[in-house]
Amino acid sequence: MREKSLRYLFFGGKGGVGKTTAASATALFLLNKLKRDESILLFSTDPAHSLSDSLDVKIGNRLVEVKQLRGARLFAYEMDASLALERFREQHGKVLAEIAERGTLLDEDDINELLSLSLPGMDEVMSLFELSELDREGAYAHIVVDTAPSGHTTRLLRLPEVFDRMVKALDLMGDKHRYIVAHFARRRPVADEVDLFLQDLSRRIEAVRTLLHDKEHTSFTLVTIPEAMSVRETERYRQLLSEQGVPVRDLIVNRVEQEHDACEYCRARVRTQRPWIKEIARLFRDLRIRSVPLMVKEVRGMDDLKKVGRLIWE
Repeated sequence: MREKSLRYLFFGGKGGVGKTTAASATALFLLNKLKRDESILLFSTDPAHSLSDSLDVKIGNRLVEVKQLRGARLFAYEMDASLALERFREQHGKVLAEIAERGTLLDEDDINELLSLSLPGMDEVMSLFELSELDREGAYAHIVVDTAPSGHTTRLLRLPEVFDRMVKALDLMGDKHRYIVAHFARRRPVADEVDLFLQDLSRRIEAVRTLLHDKEHTSFTLVTIPEAMSVRETERYRQLLSEQGVPVRDLIVNRVEQEHDACEYCRARVRTQRPWIKEIARLFRDLRIRSVPLMVKEVRGMDDLKKVGRLIWE
């Protein structure tokens, strides 16, 4: 892992394959590499958060320090995206209504959709809006993101473009308003609340794009298990990430069964997994593939996660 240059490390894949375990283990692994007074943020965008269960520490919708090591600190945050979206609606509802009133490009349904911000995937992109705000000062050496299952993240990846088009359309309505002010009031229009809102929204969209697409500082790690449904979904997910220009570098193959002479079930599982491990090697040969064996007990708590982190990255 080029841990010094990578700031944003996203972990994604099908639900139930171990994304949270991989993300938490990676955050603890990186914590061990930090200098004094440096810090890491472990951030969850998954609506069904499980960082608390993985770390065995209560986190919730707040920034919590979960570990300190030689003066370096690990923080975690389980983002409540629906709450963040509601706050956004409350904070900017008047501005959105003002924009709708200024333009004639929208019909009633469009206006209602705009005011309710009911686009599919809004929750997910709101999480990244909040993340970019948390990182505005660049205080964290690394930010490790436990993403929602691949279907959710698919919508998230497309939303910055949707938002960008929406902002451009809203700005066109603003142009019409500015022209009317300049023509009839015979004064130069100055930036008002609507203009400032659109400027801020554009800045946020650009920050999200940087989070997802910066090849120098962002890396997306796929997590899968050697079973048919998971491998096929990971293949589709990888294709989408490539189309969207998201830098994917690593693939973690989780829960790889080991042969044990006294365990007939284990041997049968190895035979079942073997063709899919070969298929993974073929499909993802351009990625760094890292295998994690099936553990004898549930991975939970700092000690278990540290072991998994070393298995993945060392």
